[in-house]
Amino acid sequence: MKETVARFCRRGFALSLTVALVSVALVGRAVAGRPFISATDAGVLDPGYVEIEAGTSLSRNTRGEANESSWNLPSVVFNIGLTDNFEIDIGTGFDLVREKIERSRRRRLGSVAETSVTAKTRFFEGEGAVPSFTVEMTLLLPTQRRELLSAPSRKVGFTGVLVTTAEAGPLTYHLNLGGGVLESPKRSLGTVGSLLWAIAGELPLTHELAAVAEFRGESVRGSLPDNTALGGLAWKSPWGIKFDAAGFGGLSRGSDNWGITFGLAYSFKAIPWLGK
Repeated sequence: MKETVARFCRRGFALSLTVALVSVALVGRAVAGRPFISATDAGVLDPGYVEIEAGTSLSRNTRGEANESSWNLPSVVFNIGLTDNFEIDIGTGFDLVREKIERSRRRRLGSVAETSVTAKTRFFEGEGAVPSFTVEMTLLLPTQRRELLSAPSRKVGFTGVLVTTAEAGPLTYHLNLGGGVLESPKRSLGTVGSLLWAIAGELPLTHELAAVAEFRGESVRGSLPDNTALGGLAWKSPWGIKFDAAGFGGLSRGSDNWGITFGLAYSFKAIPWLGK
């Protein structure tokens, strides 16, 4: 197991290093995303730009009868600007879970993470205290192994979220509210609705360094509410790369006890015939 974890750690580090080196030459304008767990902003990438968010995370869950550690090595999101007010986001990753079953027995599982495909449309662009509004429509593809899925089968899920971003003095805040259609972990309930919400903020400490915070939640019929609080830092390096590090803790019985995450983001012009 130690060799397996070390191998995944080396691969995750190699990916992060590659992203960092490439971004020195290709970096453009990045929008907010990491290190938030689920909150997004109302910004849309310029046409022809691609933003890559890469990161790793570790979480621990001992609530109820659970006793497991989860690694995400790494998670990657590709954001692609197509028009002035529209972008496509594709996210996936690799999950490694170590679960204690009975006494000292442990089960180790590795799998591609759930894959999401999001269409993001901005229908009003504000400035300063005047908020911007964006709608995100997401398909959730169950690409994980069955043992890691919360539901008994592998059905596609769907969510829709309204995103608002505005400024209050030096603070930039993001409000997310929406819901979707997912399969309940309880087989007898079948497909059920879900409620999604998030409140996040970014407060500059210096010209390059900002404190970030997030409160988010998800409620799905047939499962315990998953509410989490996150706090951390984001640093804009001299090369334009945005690095981040954060810790988070569960606020409800359906959440992990604690976790940490770190990563980076950069964007570059990839489709020259789009935009100006």
